[in-house]
Amino acid sequence: MKVLALLVSIVFSSFAWAEDYQDSGPYYAFYHIQASNPAAVVTAMDKFWASDCGKQYPADVALSQEMFNGSYPSTHFIINTFQNSNDQSKAAEIMRSCPDAITFLQELAASGTTPVMQYMGAAPIDENDWTQDTVFSKFDIIVEPQDQAAYAGAYMKMMKAASKDIDLRSYGLGAIYFGRDKFSHWVWTGARSIPELSSISEQLLTHPAFARFNAAVGSKRTIVNTTQVQILKGYERQ
Repeated sequence: MKVLALLVSIVFSSFAWAEDYQDSGPYYAFYHIQASNPAAVVTAMDKFWASDCGKQYPADVALSQEMFNGSYPSTHFIINTFQNSNDQSKAAEIMRSCPDAITFLQELAASGTTPVMQYMGAAPIDENDWTQDTVFSKFDIIVEPQDQAAYAGAYMKMMKAASKDIDLRSYGLGAIYFGRDKFSHWVWTGARSIPELSSISEQLLTHPAFARFNAAVGSKRTIVNTTQVQILKGYERQ
C-alpha cells in the first residue's frame, strides 16, 4: 500500500487551475519508474486505456525505456502530453476517482513497479513532431534563470545552422515548471532507429555550429545526465 500511495501521489502532483482557465500548452509530464516486470506494466496500461475511463483520459501517453541512463535508478518513464492545464486537471480527477484508474495503480504496484521521480514543464523549442520518432538522446541540464534566454537562443541558432548540413528529425528544449529538484531543462534529439540517432549525434558533435554554441554558452549550463530513450508503446488521446 505504501507503493500504491506513492504512485497515487505522483499522478496527483498537478498544479491546480480554475476550470475556466485557458492556457497555451502543451505540457509534458514525466513519471519515471523502476519496473522489475515491464511486460506487466504494458499489460496494465493496455487494460486501462481500453477501459471507459482510459478512453476519456485527456492526454497522449507513451511508455519509454531508458536504455542507458547512468546511475538513475529508473528503468522506464511514462510521458503524458497535456494540451492545456484543464486537461491535466481532468486527468488528475480521473486517476483520483475512476475505479479503472485505481485498479491500474494497484496493478502497477503489484507488479513491483516503484516511482522514482516526476516533473512537468513546457517546451519553448519543439521542432519537427517528436511523435514521429521512436528513439531519442535526452540531456538533463541545469541552466540558471539569468542565462536561460541566452542559452535558448544559442541552442536554436546552432540547430538551425546544423540542419543545413544534417538531416535532423525532432529536437527541442524543455523547461521544467514543477519537480525541478535535479535539473531545470531537458534537451532532446530524435530519430527512427538507434543507428540513425547515433549518426545524427556524431554529426552534431563535430559540426562547426556546435563548437560555436559551446564557446558561447557551454559554461552557462551543467549537464546532469544523458540518456538514450526508446519508446515502447504509445496511447493516443481518444
